[in-house]
Amino acid sequence: MLKIRSQTKMIDGKLIKLVPATLADKENVYIWCFHSETTKSHSGPPYFPETPIESREEFFKDNHGYSDYFFDGTQPKKGRGFIILFNDVQVGFVSYTSFHLKPGWSELDIWINSEGKCNKGFGSDALITLSNYLNKKMNIDKMIMRPSVKNDRAINAYVKAGFEKSDLLPQEYMLDEYLDLFGEGDYGTGGDQLLVKRF
Repeated sequence: MLKIRSQTKMIDGKLIKLVPATLADKENVYIWCFHSETTKSHSGPPYFPETPIESREEFFKDNHGYSDYFFDGTQPKKGRGFIILFNDVQVGFVSYTSFHLKPGWSELDIWINSEGKCNKGFGSDALITLSNYLNKKMNIDKMIMRPSVKNDRAINAYVKAGFEKSDLLPQEYMLDEYLDLFGEGDYGTGGDQLLVKRF
C-alpha cells in the first residue's frame, strides 16, 4: 500500500483526510482513473465504449484537462485536486473545477484507486468534506456532479453525500463560452445524470 509523505493543510473528514495533491502525484492520479480496477465503472469497454480511455496527454491537457494548477495550488479559483487518505493510506482522488461555471458553482469529480476500497464510505465522506470546505472557504454554494446514468454505485454515493438528481440545463450553471466544449458532459446528451448540492 502507498503511504503518503507528511504534508500540511490537510482537511479532516469523519473517516478520511484530504491532502492537497502535488505534481509528484500526477502519475498515480492518472493511473487510478484510467488504468485501475475501478476504471471499468466509468470509462472504456465493455460498459462505457462511448467514453474511451484517455491518454496522459489528453488527461493533463491545459485547456480542459487536469492542468498543473490542480496539483500545485496556483489557481484555486479555477480548480484543485486532493489525495484521499484513510489511516495515512492513499485511497483515491477528489477535485473541484470552477473555471467553466457561473459564479458560486463548482463541479466535483472523484475516483477510488481500487475495488477493495470501494463501498466503505470513503468517497461520500470525501465529497462531504470537500463540499463543506468549498462552501466555507470559497463561498461556493452550488455544486454539481455528472456521472453516467449507468453508474448506479457512483450515483448512490453522491446522493449519500447530499447531492440530488436534477433536470437543470447546462446553460443554467455553465458559462456560455464553455457550452460547446462541456455541455454534453463525458457521456453525451442524455448519457449523464446531473446531481446538484446546494447550501
